[in-house]
Parts: sequence; structure tokens; C-alpha cells
Amino acid sequence: MKKLSIAILAIVLVTCSGEEFGGLGIEVPAGPEKVSKSNPFVIAGVYEGGTGHQAGLKEGDIIISVDGVQLEGLQYDYIVTHLLRGKVGSVVTLEIKRGDNLMLFRVMRGKIVLK
Repeated sequence: MKKLSIAILAIVLVTCSGEEFGGLGIEVPAGPEKVSKSNPFVIAGVYEGGTGHQAGLKEGDIIISVDGVQLEGLQYDYIVTHLLRGKVGSVVTLEIKRGDNLMLFRVMRGKIVLK
């Protein structure tokens, strides 16, 4: 619950900026916390119709790495701003743990506009 409330707070703060960027259409934790084995980077939500949804990402998926960069030890905010966001139309590779399975997803960043 703490992670979700932090993520929502981050979305509210950024929403006021009118910022535009390339994203995956997923809701993930934000804040200063770091990823660890006991505190994984879990997808909290997937927006229907977004590129993450189209690629097959699901709520509850654990992101292990982004473009080969292991997330363990990295801060949530760093992951969001430096690894997940990027140029609209660029492709990112996610290593996902779903249950006992490890999977790779290549997801195109779609246009995200926060008003």
C-alpha cells in the first residue's frame, strides 16, 4: 500500500506540469526507495490501450531489468525518469518475472501527455 500511495503522489505532482514524454502506459512505484529482493519493482497497473498493454504486460509483473540494466539497488525515481521514459517511438526491452517465469518484452514507448 505504501508503494501505491507514493506512485499516486508522484503522478499528481507531475500532472500539473503539462509534461510530454514517451512511456509504456504502466503505473509503477515512484519515490526514493530502492529496489531489492524484498522490495521488487512491481507494475501496479497497466493502462488499457497503452503500449504496455498491447505488449502483454500485466499488473503484478515484476520488472527485473530495463535494456539490460538490473534494477536491484536503483531508486524508483531513477528507474522511471532514466530507464522507462524516453523518446516517443523508441523501443525498450524489459525482463519480467511473472510467477516462476522470466520473460522478455520489447515495448515501444507511446506518447504520454500529463495535463
